Amino acid sequence: MRSCHRRAWTLPLPLLVAIVLMLLRVAAAHAGQTAESHQYRYMMGTSIQVQAFGGDEATRRAAIDEAFAAFAEIDRLMSNYRDDSELTRLNRDGARDAVAVSEPMFAVLDAARRVSAASSGAFDITVGPLVRLWGFHDKAPHIPTDVELAAVRPLVDYRGVLLDAEHRTAHFARPGVELDLGGIAKGFAVEIAGAVLRRKGLSGFIDAGGNQYLLGTPPGKRTWTIGIKDPDARDRVLGVVETGEISVSTSSDSYNYLVANGRRYGHILDPRTLQPSTESLSATVLCRDGTLADAMSKAAFILGPKAGLVLVDSLPDMSAVIAFRKSDGSVGVAVSQGLARSYRPTPH
Repeated sequence: MRSCHRRAWTLPLPLLVAIVLMLLRVAAAHAGQTAESHQYRYMMGTSIQVQAFGGDEATRRAAIDEAFAAFAEIDRLMSNYRDDSELTRLNRDGARDAVAVSEPMFAVLDAARRVSAASSGAFDITVGPLVRLWGFHDKAPHIPTDVELAAVRPLVDYRGVLLDAEHRTAHFARPGVELDLGGIAKGFAVEIAGAVLRRKGLSGFIDAGGNQYLLGTPPGKRTWTIGIKDPDARDRVLGVVETGEISVSTSSDSYNYLVANGRRYGHILDPRTLQPSTESLSATVLCRDGTLADAMSKAAFILGPKAGLVLVDSLPDMSAVIAFRKSDGSVGVAVSQGLARSYRPTPH
């Protein structure tokens, strides 16, 4: 897999977040501070914030509008809740013939394939039938029977998505395959939105649920400070990391789950076992590439603190913090080699 250096992409304009960014909004009236503009909109199934620093107000406002236009375009392409999306068309026609896809869609499918291969299938976008079976798509809890799981097992296999880079097409190896890009599309979106601000010469902060892009530096500081949220306490962090420009993705099932028969089932499903993963409480991945950060946070969560960090440490320019349940019931923290010096535990 390639390194996590950022890519340049342009698009047409037609969970509790398990990390807490310790950035205090700086008002333009504060002397010596860089002016800022920010805006919230509900898109892609979550509240999205775009905050821009520097330049004049007109430039910041235009950049924010363009960033949200990028989110809207990616939702139009990659949502599996829209009948008119490119993903819906691909899921409908992909088993019949090779389907020509857009450049952004092919980039996401290719990134997903590479993360799936690197994680030995811990991350897999063919989980669509499994997500529906468990009731997460429609928020209607259902505990699958062994017979039902056996029926979808042949469909959940990333190797059944055949990509042709020369003709930019995707084809499914068998009928019934359904892609779900919920574990990777927002990471792609924050990276594209970050590129918008970069082209305008601005610094900024983009937050789309569990995915953030930290661009440039915050006003008056040399680095960004992120806090790793304690999965057991909303108002507490396990530790903090100082970092430069980076994309940050956190996967956690603490606040996205279904309850059936008195038991809680997290929404992060292990494609290998077809069951909700319980190896981690949260996984935060830092990488310059927002698409890879998003997908790898799912893989690291499913693999757990040991195998997850082995994978992260094997990749260039990527680091992670994984919170997990210790045998005594307390929360443990595993930190990758790349953060060994910069991660600071919070005293309790």
